[in-house]
This record gives sequence, structure tokens and C-alpha cells, in this order.
Amino acid sequence: MKPASVTARPGRPPDPDIEPRVLNATLEIYAEVGWAGFTMDAVARRARVGKAALYRRWESREKLIVGALASLTTPVMTETTGSLREDLLAMCVRTLRAQQSRDGLVGLRAQIEAKFYPELFGQAMEDLGKQWRTMYRQFVLLAIDRGEIPQGTSPALVLDAVNGIVVNHVLSTPIDKMPALLEDAPRYAERVVDFVLSSIGYRPAGGAGATLDTDGTPT
Repeated sequence: MKPASVTARPGRPPDPDIEPRVLNATLEIYAEVGWAGFTMDAVARRARVGKAALYRRWESREKLIVGALASLTTPVMTETTGSLREDLLAMCVRTLRAQQSRDGLVGLRAQIEAKFYPELFGQAMEDLGKQWRTMYRQFVLLAIDRGEIPQGTSPALVLDAVNGIVVNHVLSTPIDKMPALLEDAPRYAERVVDFVLSSIGYRPAGGAGATLDTDGTPT
């Protein structure tokens, strides 16, 4: 007597949305609790996936956070405006507004934790910032070529000065004051950028000798 044939049951079809859902949950949880409170259990619950499915794709929480950080993108301008002041104003406003987003908070946390866990966060943060640094460094070099700022001006110092002021101000501003700061973003950007440019002898292109005083006004 022939044994009865058994019809194989099809397995559960793969979930095409699992990766973006998990990466999104990973970034949300990391933004909320940082590395110390980050767990695979929390990600599985937030993403509504089984732990087995999670571990099949990312074998550890370290690999998961690195993958999530790699999914971030840094919004940057792709073309110069032809004016260093205008380029830096745009950068300043973008940076200020980005700090209030989930991804901005993730970036801030990861920058700090890269100092404590360089083997985990170091390369991820280097990759994340590479496009930003390359693009805006070129903007400063073009400004030198146009004669807006002196030869030998350090692009890194210019960018660090503007970006550092903005990030420090965000960190020191009380939560209830942040809406007002964001509303004032363009005017605040002008104060920051003009302060930095005044210290390096900025001359607007075609300005025929005009420079900026320490308060940002032409002299």
C-alpha cells in the first residue's frame, strides 16, 4: 500500500517591509534611549517582527545600529550660490532645523557615543559626515578663488566655527524655547555666519573692498 502523499505547506512569505520597518524602529529607539538602553527586544516590539526574523538579518545589536546609521543621509546643498555668505547661511539653517528631527538627535547621540565606542560608531559617523564635509569644504575653497576670503583660510575652521556655534546653541536652549529658535532660524543664521565671516576678513564678491564688522555690518 502506497503511503499517502503529503502536500507541503507553503511557509510564510517573506515580509518585504521588514528591513525599513526595523531600521526605522532602531533609529526611533536609539534617539529615545541611546546605546545604553538600546535592545533587540525593544526593536522587535516596535517594528512588530519576531526576534528570530530580526536575528536572521542582524545577528547582534551592534550590527543593527551600524546598519541603521548607514541608512541615514545628510541633507546638503549640491551647488554653490556663488556667495560664501549665502552658502553658509543655508548650511546654518539646515543644521539648525536638522537638530530638531529624529535623525538629528540620532546624529548628536552617535557623535558623542563615538568617543566612548569608537569601534562601533566611529566609522559610521565618519561615513555619515563625509559628504557634508567634502561639499562645504569645496564651497569655502571656491570662495577663496573668488577672493571673498584670504588665501590660506582653513575650510575646516570656518565650517567648524559655524556648525559648532549652532549645535552648541541647540544643546543649551531649553526645550520650551526651541520653537522660537526655529522660527528665528534665518535671523539667527545671519548673526552666526556674519560673526564668523567678520573674523576672517570676508569681502563679498564684487564688493570692492567691503568687509564685515564684528556685528556683521559692511564697513
